[in-house]
Amino acid sequence: MKYLKSLAATLLIIPTLMFTSCDDDNSNELDGTGTARLEATDAAVDAENITGVFLSVNEAQFMANGQIQNSIMFETPKEFNLMDYQNGETYILGETELEAGAYDEIRLILTSSNQAYVKYLNGSTDEINVPSGSTSGYKIMGDFEIMANGMTELVLDVDLRKALVKRGNGEFNLRPTARLITKSATGMIQGTVDEDNMDDADKVVVYAYLEGTFEDSEMDEPTDGNSRFENSVNSAVADASGNFTLAFMPEGDYELIVASYKRDQLLGGELNFESATQVQVSIDGETTSVVEVEAKVVTNLLINLFQ
Repeated sequence: MKYLKSLAATLLIIPTLMFTSCDDDNSNELDGTGTARLEATDAAVDAENITGVFLSVNEAQFMANGQIQNSIMFETPKEFNLMDYQNGETYILGETELEAGAYDEIRLILTSSNQAYVKYLNGSTDEINVPSGSTSGYKIMGDFEIMANGMTELVLDVDLRKALVKRGNGEFNLRPTARLITKSATGMIQGTVDEDNMDDADKVVVYAYLEGTFEDSEMDEPTDGNSRFENSVNSAVADASGNFTLAFMPEGDYELIVASYKRDQLLGGELNFESATQVQVSIDGETTSVVEVEAKVVTNLLINLFQ
């Protein structure tokens, strides 16, 4: 049975202007046009032998109430490796003018011949099945608003850990689980997992859950076509020094789960989930499991062994 342990974290909040977009235009006008800038980012893919997850995009469509309002069209397909854009790094897809108002979806229309594939350490590749990827497109849902005479920076967070799954038949699928977020409305959690917590792990991942949404069943072996820690909002892999970044986090109260994985040498180095630990934060002498995220604010954590 998997069970939760506890880790304590010291908290440092650094208010800082993280982004330089013009989303906060003082006019608040909804009559006219504004500019949408579209970027893509990723969290980490679980499989250790995959070096690239490539998308080939012909067009990015901006939708409202199921109708195309405008598109970014590419003369030649935009092909990029999502795994190159993690920890707050983004791939810029482009900009377009939109009528001011409310929108609720973006669709990436993928090339029909080579829409998506994974690349392995040995250089070989496998296709990724994206249902309707080259017709109605890869769909990313999320409400956003375009203000007249302003710039709205939008981020598509594909989060391959959840979106890319390998079915029982060996086929890769790209699930429509990506987040669509307005950059200026997000904050960031940066932190370091103390080395003492990483000594016995080959991989450490930090998962962020909205307060009250984590359940022990999240640690269970996932069913076919799903992922472990399925309901996490975001995730980040700690590097060799324990550093991690949870970027583009919507404002809210979050609970952090630190999971450790061990490599099974008998199974070709496959990583197996070992244990999970809930982070307890000390704020002004009070202990809580909740970390608050505010827009344009970086929250720093040093996660230590709980005493």
